[in-house]
Amino acid sequence: MITRGAVISSDARAQALRELIQTADVAFTNLEVVATDIRGYHSTGAFTPSLVAPAAVLDELVGLFDVVSFANNHTLNLGVEGLLDTMDGLRARGIAYAGVGRTLAEASMPAYVDRPGGSVGVVACATTFTSGDEATRPSDSMIGRPGLNPVRHTTRMGVTPDQLECLTEVHRQLGLQEQVDYLRDMRFLPPIDPTDALLFGERFFIADQPCRRTTTAPADLDRLRKWVGEAKARSRVALVSVHSHESGATLVEPDEFFVEFAHHMIDAGADAVVGHGPHRVRGIEMYRGRPIFYSLGNFVAQSELAMLSSHSYDVFGVPDDRAPHDVVGAAHVGFADHEEYWRSVVPTLHFEGDRLDRIALSPIALGYDRPEHERGRPSLSDRRVADAVLTDLRSLSAPFGTAIREDKFGAFVQLAN
Repeated sequence: MITRGAVISSDARAQALRELIQTADVAFTNLEVVATDIRGYHSTGAFTPSLVAPAAVLDELVGLFDVVSFANNHTLNLGVEGLLDTMDGLRARGIAYAGVGRTLAEASMPAYVDRPGGSVGVVACATTFTSGDEATRPSDSMIGRPGLNPVRHTTRMGVTPDQLECLTEVHRQLGLQEQVDYLRDMRFLPPIDPTDALLFGERFFIADQPCRRTTTAPADLDRLRKWVGEAKARSRVALVSVHSHESGATLVEPDEFFVEFAHHMIDAGADAVVGHGPHRVRGIEMYRGRPIFYSLGNFVAQSELAMLSSHSYDVFGVPDDRAPHDVVGAAHVGFADHEEYWRSVVPTLHFEGDRLDRIALSPIALGYDRPEHERGRPSLSDRRVADAVLTDLRSLSAPFGTAIREDKFGAFVQLAN
């Protein structure tokens, strides 16, 4: 979420982080801002404030990152014009990008970075987006629409028989069942499992106790498997990037469908799956010897310095006479009061040929205690923050059977022998 310049400060720890990233053969990040100088029209979801910045912020990525994902819930904040201009800006700066395109096929295709030691293929997608943000395929009579590479999912709510009876009656009394019957009679509703009840816009089924079941849309899963297989066939390392805000039973657990999806991506040939979206770290799973990072948190978090549309004021319920710093940030709303959003981790994957040899973990700090104009810029963390990051990672990764260790070289993910 880069909206201003000098994201790597002159601080020694920040410069050490720059060196760590630049030492890598290939460095990847998620670009979660529309970076353009066009005067486009903001186009955002009901609860998604605009995240827009001048095109010049892309200069901050040059020499630092080789490839980015641009598939996330802010990709279309300035509509198709903003999307296409940001793509042009990345291309002009020699930064590869994945997850967006002029059609669904283009958005699904891998981006490749070629280095003397081998090539890396990146497939990027988003599970969190506003309807209309997704790229589409052309039909016989219309061209495809530019947008992001979507991964949709189905949600079903399990409730007890008594709960279902109560919900059904309330749904009927509110007049909502008559609307559902009309839509079904007009054939506007797609068919659903006959054992499910459509209530309040959600699907319910009978279960022994309340539960929630999510699963990936088969068409999206099949499409992504195809292109991940292509990326692995045409590069030494295949990376899958997933922008996903959805959560499981708690805010720090990935949703059920994300776990399912990530496993399918590894099965299709991915060497790593990288999740982002919740703005804080989640657990790490080693599946078939390949890592799944369910969320790496933030790297640059300058959302407090973003340009704001009137929609952002409406989202946060703030009158127009308030200055921008009173709308987003410590003064009003945002992450500033919660330190867990201002610390994260940079993993470095070391390969010996085709074998994953080590996953080094470098905890970073984003200036939780700094003023707004300095907060959100990353640096290698001090020991206190490192301990907090590693404690989080250990507890969140343990349910997946993943151990986080430390040796004289630093923290790392324990790989199977």
